[in-house]
Amino acid sequence: MRSTRRERVPLLHGRQQQQQNPQLPHQIDAASRFQARRPRAVVALLALMVFCVSASGTLASVPQTQLLEDNICRRYYGGGGVHAAAAVDGGGSSAVDDERLCKAAAVQSRLAYLDGWRGMIEAIVGLFMAFPYGALADRIGRKPIILLSLVGFTLSGACIAGVLALGQAVSVQLVLLSPAFFMIGGGSCVVVSALYSAVSDVADEETRATSFLMISFGSLAGNFVGPVVSSALMQMSSPWVPLLASFAAMLLGAGVMAFVPETMAPRKEDPDDEPPMLFDTTGSMIRRHLRQSAAQLEGSLAILRKPALVIVLVCFLSPLPMAMAMSQLFAQYVSKRFGWSLASAGYLLSVRGVVNMLVLLAVVPGLSRLLLAPRRRQLGGGSSRKGGGGLSVAGKDRLLAQLSAVAMTLGCLLMAGGSIVQVVGGLVVNTLGAGLPPLVRSLAASFLDDGQQQQQQQQHTSKLQTLIGVTEAVSSLFAGPALAGLFSAGMDRGGAWMGLPYACLAVFLAATTMPLFLLRVPAGDCADLLQAEEEEEASGEGSIACIRGVEGECLLGFRCAAHVPLEDYPARMPGRSTFR
Repeated sequence: MRSTRRERVPLLHGRQQQQQNPQLPHQIDAASRFQARRPRAVVALLALMVFCVSASGTLASVPQTQLLEDNICRRYYGGGGVHAAAAVDGGGSSAVDDERLCKAAAVQSRLAYLDGWRGMIEAIVGLFMAFPYGALADRIGRKPIILLSLVGFTLSGACIAGVLALGQAVSVQLVLLSPAFFMIGGGSCVVVSALYSAVSDVADEETRATSFLMISFGSLAGNFVGPVVSSALMQMSSPWVPLLASFAAMLLGAGVMAFVPETMAPRKEDPDDEPPMLFDTTGSMIRRHLRQSAAQLEGSLAILRKPALVIVLVCFLSPLPMAMAMSQLFAQYVSKRFGWSLASAGYLLSVRGVVNMLVLLAVVPGLSRLLLAPRRRQLGGGSSRKGGGGLSVAGKDRLLAQLSAVAMTLGCLLMAGGSIVQVVGGLVVNTLGAGLPPLVRSLAASFLDDGQQQQQQQQHTSKLQTLIGVTEAVSSLFAGPALAGLFSAGMDRGGAWMGLPYACLAVFLAATTMPLFLLRVPAGDCADLLQAEEEEEASGEGSIACIRGVEGECLLGFRCAAHVPLEDYPARMPGRSTFR
């Protein structure tokens, strides 16, 4: 029986071949000699690009909030800004006192709503553009879409900077037009989908979660460096200095992409594809766009045949609201509740970056190795033997995602507390769950069908990433205005109610991550156990054999000295009721 099983499952060939030639499975000849060729190098470059883009965003975040607050404050106090506010208060106050006078509930409420509505408009643009750019990524590749998105980010930031530079000459509400530039590239949801699709193209199952974590580490490292540099520059000079520096960081990220080859396999021409139209009327372009979007939506939904994928998608409702609550709103929340300047509050965002890097560099990889490591079974005579028992890759991702969800929820509850110590402690605990998005992405990818051709598998991966992006965009539709409304309601009530946004966010996180605790991971460890057994036999360690059934289960059960008891196998046996 074991020989039959061994013939049906080529356990060693694929992995040995990949180890002997650890290069990209395609594009090797087409890639420039200046571009990376090995998967690990490609992932490292993508992580570096993400670091630059993330640093660009965090460099601009707090300065934008400071300049928007000053603009609104000037209008609120009749055109004189903080100086007029000081005169209203009796004059003679310091610069810090002037900024504190702009913490009036009316000013802060308008600022929160402005950021919230801008986030909602950005989400609408992302939803509208997700499927067209997802389809385009399957046609022309991941790299062009990422570069287009960087152009959109740059133009959007330039729009905000232009409105702020004009001051009282134009309405501050014109910043709500900035998300329109995300139609170039599709915005954050599209670039994240293209980025994770590129990583999935070059990473196998064993390295996929680690590769996703590298991308997240690049983002979190940028989230550490950006606030520190931004706050320091704001205290030394002006909010405009870090705001302008953010554009340089974005250009640097685009330059890194020059060394990244296209990761998608060459696409075969489909005779059913519609040829591009050179002279389209506006109406026909809109109709074709809607038709293609509907077709892409239908094709993407087709991969949701497994109920587990639907359950996992629910978990992606939580990352973007959490990200919104930990960026501009968090600095505004600390500044308003505890009387800190925005520049000082920005330093707290770097604390999150430090803990994030610790989690992704040490905690998650260490726990991953521990959970994947096979247990050793004690044999007669005091000897021991490797008997499997380590979690599958999907099982490991699920467990770590569950722990991350608990940490994020508890952290939000602490951040609703009334002292700065509680808030900072909650920030640290919440950040311990930083690995949740990449872990859930890896878990979702494990439910895709196996045994497909490379191009078909990549297309399914791209569709999955697009669905994830759309789910995240849906959550951000209501997250911005909802958080702004809760923040405004908390200010109106005062006292402990100031923590209302984070208390409600904790409830939301608990509800959206609960499916992780109801999910059964796919089977697939039997082949890994057989491979480990063959490697032990080849090295002379596997002197004790067991009797396995057709499905790979051990027929000797607790009497088998070579493998773990049957209680480790039920999830892999036929007839078991699981989400698969």
